[in-house]
Amino acid sequence: MTHAISASVEPVRGGIRFNKPTMLGIGTMVWLGSELMFFSGLFAAYYSIRANATGPWPMGGIKLDVLQSGIFTVVLVLSSFTMQKAVFDLEHDRRGSARLWIGITMVMGFAFLGNQLYEWTHAAFSPSTNAFGSLFFLMTGLHGLHVFLGLVAMAFLLIRVAGRSRDPGLLPVMQSISYYWHFVDIVWIALYATLFLVH
Repeated sequence: MTHAISASVEPVRGGIRFNKPTMLGIGTMVWLGSELMFFSGLFAAYYSIRANATGPWPMGGIKLDVLQSGIFTVVLVLSSFTMQKAVFDLEHDRRGSARLWIGITMVMGFAFLGNQLYEWTHAAFSPSTNAFGSLFFLMTGLHGLHVFLGLVAMAFLLIRVAGRSRDPGLLPVMQSISYYWHFVDIVWIALYATLFLVH
């Protein structure tokens, strides 16, 4: 395994950089492809139900806080940049800076989840109110679960970055987690546009 990793990297100033995807990276992208199909099914269900709904949408006079959710959407999107900065710093062997940017990314992710929890607990509707309520809680809940799992992965990543300096598997793991985090951010952009902006 070490030989396969060393064959796929090249030195840069003070660190390493991959010149082709690792097996872990390829596996992660294949898995994310299956996750994309899963979320695509949710979007297909949403738009099918919406197309067959009679009357205004969201039904029942439901109104969402577009501005507040928009602010935390920006926070989540910006966390992709902080995560990528962490990857860049690790590639250049700046482990302290990489830990800092991972920590900042985690704070932004938890802020996003905190807002989602606030929206859930203060919503004037529930999953049993109507079809929109069911879809809203299902889609945002599953996405929130993915965000939480990403944060758990980052917590373990922080421990690993703080470990021994010569860890040939660290960079591919970090890159794979960054792929996952970018995917989660992209899915939320689509969810925000669908649930909050498109009427």
